[in-house]
Amino acid sequence: MGTRDWTQYLPDFWEALGQTLYMTALSGVLVIGIGISVGLLLYLTAPNFWSPRPALYHAVNAVVNIGRSIPFIILIVILIPLTRLVVGTPLGPAAALVPLTVGFTPFFSRLIEANLRELDQGRIEAARVIGVTTPQFVFRILLPESLSGIIGSATIILVGLVEGTAVAGAIGAGGVGDFALTYGYQRWFTELIVIAVVAMVLIVQAIQITGDTWIRLRKHKR
Repeated sequence: MGTRDWTQYLPDFWEALGQTLYMTALSGVLVIGIGISVGLLLYLTAPNFWSPRPALYHAVNAVVNIGRSIPFIILIVILIPLTRLVVGTPLGPAAALVPLTVGFTPFFSRLIEANLRELDQGRIEAARVIGVTTPQFVFRILLPESLSGIIGSATIILVGLVEGTAVAGAIGAGGVGDFALTYGYQRWFTELIVIAVVAMVLIVQAIQITGDTWIRLRKHKR
């Protein structure tokens, strides 16, 4: 049997790479946007913090804890009816956005809450004394002071989303994970598996380097 030509699968690889970047970018925007909002809600309404609302805090806290407790592969299956309702199909890159967003937002929300709680208590008390409103506190003090930590957390979650796309790809979402499984593993094409792994490593490295550089530049400007 002659040597197989792995280069014939490169068009499929480029398509899969585009799908992975699409899933990571869009789900990243959704997770970061919703996660910051939920993290802020947890921080502001927690007992003994800026605007205590114990009932609301414990309700949101419970939802976040439950969301973090469900393994992602199981969550994808559980959310199939919702995914079909929102997207029209449980398969493909667009469908993967639903479980990726639902699955990673609770974890990111908790990271944001932890970032926000690092704000010096003295700054909070000073803001109360001068009568700062909640929007002013959030946008002029809380978020600016916590930005480096938020960027670090966003970097972590984007790396996690890259890995999440690979898991979703294994059950029909497409992307590099699906490419590695379908063309590499199932056909035992070692070269294609290596290409897929290298691609995932490069994506993760690019995200990490970008996040680290942004944090370093911000600290340099302060």
